Amino acid sequence: MLNGHKLPILATVPRSGTWFIRYSVSYLCHLDRGGRVEDRATGRIFGEPKGFPFDYSRFKGGPLFRVRGTLPTEHLFIGHATCPGFHETAAFDGRAETDFHVRGYDYFHDGWDYGYTPVDLADYINTSVDVRAMERSAAKGRGAPVALVYRNPLEQASSYFRYCQEHKDPAFSLFQGRPLIGMDFSDYLFAAALPSYAKQFVSFQAMAKKYPHQVKLVAYEGLMANPVETLGELLDHLGGAPRERPFLADAVWLARRDHMKEVERGLGRSLDGTRTGLGSHMRSRQSDTPLDGKTVREAIALLRSLDIDTGLFEWPVADKAASAA
Repeated sequence: MLNGHKLPILATVPRSGTWFIRYSVSYLCHLDRGGRVEDRATGRIFGEPKGFPFDYSRFKGGPLFRVRGTLPTEHLFIGHATCPGFHETAAFDGRAETDFHVRGYDYFHDGWDYGYTPVDLADYINTSVDVRAMERSAAKGRGAPVALVYRNPLEQASSYFRYCQEHKDPAFSLFQGRPLIGMDFSDYLFAAALPSYAKQFVSFQAMAKKYPHQVKLVAYEGLMANPVETLGELLDHLGGAPRERPFLADAVWLARRDHMKEVERGLGRSLDGTRTGLGSHMRSRQSDTPLDGKTVREAIALLRSLDIDTGLFEWPVADKAASAA
């Protein structure tokens, strides 16, 4: 069994770079192990020319990734989760775990069989995780390092709204029995997106204040602006010390959108398994749901009422005045 206190957590808010990080880390680990990767968009070979190729048939998206050699630990979690230890603290108000508007925000409390947690980049399919040990250790500040990549809540909500509308699973494409297609975005924003965002984010906000050296918060916007530097800092935090990463820039380049869409086209499927046919889960980073000033102000007020420090977010220029109000 994998002791929970030895599992570093790289958590993300949905639609905040999760798959970009998974691709980047997977390519980095593969290159670090002497493998090679062909750029499907350009034909260029990265890594050892005679090394073993990247096996996309075994890439399932984790949520655990075997990272030995790239990090000092055996596994790294990359996915959606609340902050370990928060459920063991007085700050946790005991709300039901089903408060999220859709399953998937909190992997380690979603009721999966954690004795068989899927692993990528390994010659075995799964391993077990002691979630209770992870929670207890983290609550005392003795757990493995934790990081959260989070996005501006309004941009995140807009992106996730579009993503869920096109999801093949009705658990995502419906909200309270209503199809998201045709639903007013403002209804989704206030009834579903913002409360779920706050429930996840506040756990990291609280634990980062309690254990600032243990829990690191990183803005998605910063990751997208400086992906090599920011991902390197995240890996240094999760690994416990800085180190040279000669293949990191190559790994980040391979994780770019046009290359991954070529990979999906060659495989004939969406890599994240949520799209029908050849549809891709990768979309433009820009929001396509414009918001008026009144909606922005009401959204910020709601977040503040849920104990969220809205000063931690990188707001779009049009929203800065409202966020400061």
